[in-house]
Amino acid sequence: MAINDVALTASMRTNLLQLQKVDGQIAQKQNILATGNKINSALDGPTSFFAAKGLTQRAGDLTALKDSMGQAVSTIKAADKGVTAITSMIEQAKGLTTAAYSALGDDAGSIATRKSLAAQFNGLKEQIDKLAADSGYAGKNLLAGDGMRLDATSSSRAAVNSIVGVDNARVTNVVSTDTYMLRVKGDGSIEAKAGDIADAEQAHGLIGLKLSGTMSSSFGNFSDVQVEVRGAEGRERSFILSDGEESRTINYFDNSQTVSADLKTAAKSGTAQVSSVTISGTIEEGDIFTITVENQTFTYKATAGDTMIGEDAREEVATRLQESISNALLSGGRLSSSDLATVSFDGNTVTLTGQTTTGVIRDVSVSAKAENALTKRISESFASGTIVSFTVDRKQLENAANGGNGISSIQKMVDISVEVTNLTGNTVTRSGMSDRGAGKLGDGEQSFVFDSGTVRFKLDEGEIMQAATANAAANIVTTQVTDSNTSNDLTVQLNERNTNAITVESQNLSTSGQGLRLDFATNDWTDRADIDNAVKSIDFAQQRLRSASQNLSTNLNVITTRESFTKEFSDVLVEGANKLTLADQNEEGASLLMLQTRQQLGTIALSLANQSQQSILRLF
Repeated sequence: MAINDVALTASMRTNLLQLQKVDGQIAQKQNILATGNKINSALDGPTSFFAAKGLTQRAGDLTALKDSMGQAVSTIKAADKGVTAITSMIEQAKGLTTAAYSALGDDAGSIATRKSLAAQFNGLKEQIDKLAADSGYAGKNLLAGDGMRLDATSSSRAAVNSIVGVDNARVTNVVSTDTYMLRVKGDGSIEAKAGDIADAEQAHGLIGLKLSGTMSSSFGNFSDVQVEVRGAEGRERSFILSDGEESRTINYFDNSQTVSADLKTAAKSGTAQVSSVTISGTIEEGDIFTITVENQTFTYKATAGDTMIGEDAREEVATRLQESISNALLSGGRLSSSDLATVSFDGNTVTLTGQTTTGVIRDVSVSAKAENALTKRISESFASGTIVSFTVDRKQLENAANGGNGISSIQKMVDISVEVTNLTGNTVTRSGMSDRGAGKLGDGEQSFVFDSGTVRFKLDEGEIMQAATANAAANIVTTQVTDSNTSNDLTVQLNERNTNAITVESQNLSTSGQGLRLDFATNDWTDRADIDNAVKSIDFAQQRLRSASQNLSTNLNVITTRESFTKEFSDVLVEGANKLTLADQNEEGASLLMLQTRQQLGTIALSLANQSQQSILRLF
């Protein structure tokens, strides 16, 4: 033992050790009360500590998964909002088809209305595609589909575009790959729709109205021919014939030509009779002028050549009549032994002079009349190759409704057709011989609808006759141009070990053939069948949208259920970990109080043990 060591008695050493032990227990209890955990380290209880740590780590992993599930729920909700908006636009598109069915007439107003409605339909289609593209969340778009796309090959499009009169060939709404053969044929002969001819003849009192000719290879058109009549009974009539952008005006005059016979000098003994016949008014082709001399009739019917020289036509008529009478005065002629001596003309007047004999009065009987042309033949040719011909019957024109005035449209029928046939042998034909509303070929965009896609191209009516003459044909081919992928699919991990997950597949809700199959309006809804196709595509789109909405709803329910389960299960794990580590505050508080009491008692015991040493001090 060192010199400086202090020797403690056995009782003091025992009391001191007990006091140190109590102090350690007090410190432990204070730490438990401060942290709330009865197990704060592996030294406090390795079994409970590590079990609690495992439960806590698993709970943390599940909490992180719950956050990713929440983002997945937001992604699905964003897609659902897109589906709702697209559904609303589909309903608007269906309303446009209903309006189109209400305007199915062949008149210009109905056709224009359907064309306008078709343009609105196309606008909605484009907006639906934009809505689908804008429905993504956090880099995922559940309405964008798998990325696979089908389209026509550039080489086959070029082959079809090489046909004269065909441009911008393509295939839209491609549902599946196919090959389409396009052929142009026909002789281009022109005729009119029989019903329109009958209506125009009745409306204007025309006879033999006819459309004929062959469509031009450079200026042809499929336009309606329009016949307009203006004027009133007894006055000038105007016939305005229009074919596309070209028109002709033909005038027809009623009852305006006259002829009068006047006695200028009476016959006397030694004095010759002088009579004049004057041609007046407006002369038209077919007008008949008659001069009767000594019971001999001389007639001239005005020709188209006469009417082309305007006011000089009267002089032409007078000249022709004078020539006829002069020829009759020649030896052996009908008037060679009559009392008429000479005939001459001056401008529009024919002068007839009689014979003279002394002591004899040599009278010459002269009379004249003019008869208006009862009919007029009209025939006009247009640059398109169309020839419009008819005969005007004056009486029928005057007796027609509204005096024959008004406008009539005649649908032109042209023997040119375009046939498109796919691999299965299905053929769709548009023909210039068809009635409007029944697949009629025309200028501009043409559409041929198949189950696998819609063949479209722009037709130039001015040049398509060249393709028909050559019986031109070419193929347009559709193939897969991009591969499918899963970049927009949403995969949600449902447990911490990644042995349970759910994948929400992206659905194509664009209007493409792989999506809603909602095609652009075909042929500007000229035909009822085009509107029927639009309604059919709308019905498919609505079913596809309902299915997509149900799919999103099902996946949303699964994920939200797992999200709630994950939160609750994480709470269970935390609660279990707490059971292993958390302290009972009441119990630990009572234990601390007991230890503090023991500490006080130990201090007292140590003091008592030290009293034997203090008694020595009393000796001094």
